[in-house]
Amino acid sequence: MTAGLPPAARSILDGGRFCYVAVPTPDGPHVTPVVYVLSGGRIWVTTARSSVKARSWRRDARAAGLVVLGGRAVTFRGTVRTFDALDPLSWPAAVAFAPRIARAATRFTLKNARFFAGYAVDARRVPLAWTPPGRVFAELRLDAGRVLFEGGILEAWGEWMGGTQYRSSFARLPDSRGIDGKVPPAVRDAVGTSGVGALATDAGGCVTVLPVRWRRVGSEGSYDATLPASVLDLARVEENARSGLAVDRASRWRASAMTGMLLRGEAQVFSLPATRRGRRGLAERLGSQPDGNESLVRIRPGRVVWWSGWRTGTVTREGSAVREDRR
Repeated sequence: MTAGLPPAARSILDGGRFCYVAVPTPDGPHVTPVVYVLSGGRIWVTTARSSVKARSWRRDARAAGLVVLGGRAVTFRGTVRTFDALDPLSWPAAVAFAPRIARAATRFTLKNARFFAGYAVDARRVPLAWTPPGRVFAELRLDAGRVLFEGGILEAWGEWMGGTQYRSSFARLPDSRGIDGKVPPAVRDAVGTSGVGALATDAGGCVTVLPVRWRRVGSEGSYDATLPASVLDLARVEENARSGLAVDRASRWRASAMTGMLLRGEAQVFSLPATRRGRRGLAERLGSQPDGNESLVRIRPGRVVWWSGWRTGTVTREGSAVREDRR
């Protein structure tokens, strides 16, 4: 959708600071926050040429995203076109859409001027992947979206496939030491043990990103994400669907201060109306009454991607690795 975004969607997308962009990968959805701008009815972002996003878009143009502003949010699905000065295949499109790209680049710079000021402060430490020669400019077409407010849908556009399969019984997981214990303590301390985040799911060819509240369940080595069932139903979540939960502490102006984790694993989904066994335990977990509208998504991560400034690492049950940040 290139024009005619609903007024509430345009207001949120104009005012938001970060967009949680998700792409499909063989290991499940990869979702992280990025600065962006809305221009010409599209979302524009930059990413490192060697990043997970850029590599995914070379084989699959699908993307999804989430922008939160106060108590409102926009979740969207769409397709991506990348513009890379070092990729001859993108040059014809870059020439054809030059005026549109120029307008978007100007608006991107103006909207994120404070963030670029942070680059100036850290100029001597900025890796090549974060400088213009190492980046690609990406245009996300908003094919379909929903404006969320107070657990309901305020506005909508485009065709949307959803539908969640809830488990009929709930029980706590056996005690287990979480692999997030391998994440550097400074990252874990910055993120904390509860907060707000972005849940990405990928099932049936539909990637979806939704706003959630989350908390760490240390004894089970898992994370609980809660959100209204009416919102979760926007995702196409099947039994043990692959998912990613992004939990972070963002900086409004300095990339070197960005800290967070992407927790990846299979999602177990519960709601009180669908639960036949273990309702009391689920209600206690949700902190709601048996007729509540809240749903719970439980993830025991099998893989954690963490970032802190320019550094990032990957943790699995088998081991861990640290590298230069190329999200």
